[in-house]
Amino acid sequence: MSGRTRRASVGVVDLARELGVSTATVSRALNGSPAVRPEVAERIRKHADERGYVPNRLARALSATTSRAFVGFVIPYVDTPAYSAVAAECARLLSADGTQMILTITENDPERELQALRELTASRIAGLVISPSTHVLDDTRRLLERQPVVELHRASGIAAPGVFSDDERAMTESVRHLAGLGHTRIGYVGTPEALSNGAIRLRGVRHGMADAGLDPDTLAMRLVEPTRELGRSATEDLLARSDVTAVLVGGGSLSVGVAEAVRASGRRVPAELSLVVYGDPAWFSLADPPPTLIRVEYAELARCAARLLLEALDAHHSGMPGPEPGPHLVVPRLVPAGSTGPAPD
Repeated sequence: MSGRTRRASVGVVDLARELGVSTATVSRALNGSPAVRPEVAERIRKHADERGYVPNRLARALSATTSRAFVGFVIPYVDTPAYSAVAAECARLLSADGTQMILTITENDPERELQALRELTASRIAGLVISPSTHVLDDTRRLLERQPVVELHRASGIAAPGVFSDDERAMTESVRHLAGLGHTRIGYVGTPEALSNGAIRLRGVRHGMADAGLDPDTLAMRLVEPTRELGRSATEDLLARSDVTAVLVGGGSLSVGVAEAVRASGRRVPAELSLVVYGDPAWFSLADPPPTLIRVEYAELARCAARLLLEALDAHHSGMPGPEPGPHLVVPRLVPAGSTGPAPD
């Protein structure tokens, strides 16, 4: 065990001491510099292999002002497809370009978010993808404005390119679907308007109500932070205090909690209550009846975010204009299924 520990921790200083040469000579030899005589370079490389030396890419990045070896990926949660699926695909795409992704989870805490950004910035990351917290601090915005940034799912208010699901359109289409089945008493469980995507989704719901000839002010809604637990409690309250015949969900994490509350209520789906959920978790395929869902193209969101970030990094290092600030929209699909049906008499 002690031998393996020594091999894993060997560095340039160790190699230089053991070979009786300077650390600069070791570094140049390992980096293929022609300034080191071939026979010396070969001896150094052979000894490094025997000692199990592994180059420290982070240290190399810290010593280079133009390195793009590492980028940050800052998200509030990781236990939903909206973040886990996008993070996994982004990491794969960036790695194929030779760029490694450092994942940071803020738990939607603005202070924790700021601290994470300070640490990433001090590590001289080349840029980052971020899904901001609900209440972004001014210091956070100032840090974001100093480096290549792509926003994901949510906007912080800075002039940066962002990748978002076109949820306004999806919500409008979902309300039209329910209204077409005769539902006039529609409930909505969504995220707060303080979140940019929360405001967009609610706007889509209101547009759908108006398009269907329904008064948007009659919408029974509960707006909560996007967690499974709050989704469940919000739905329990909604069903207890209103006579809705259909519930539309505006958030992937909320969908799980809403589904749990609907099942616990004993209401038959869709005979007594229709349900439209958001996202596409794997367990949806096991539900009975299968849920009508707003299917979000997570892989396409990841491809767009990775492409924009790489373009921004190229532009930053070349001095050329980068991608245009503003939203880049990926269109979700409404997939009708067994959880929506005609409104009860």
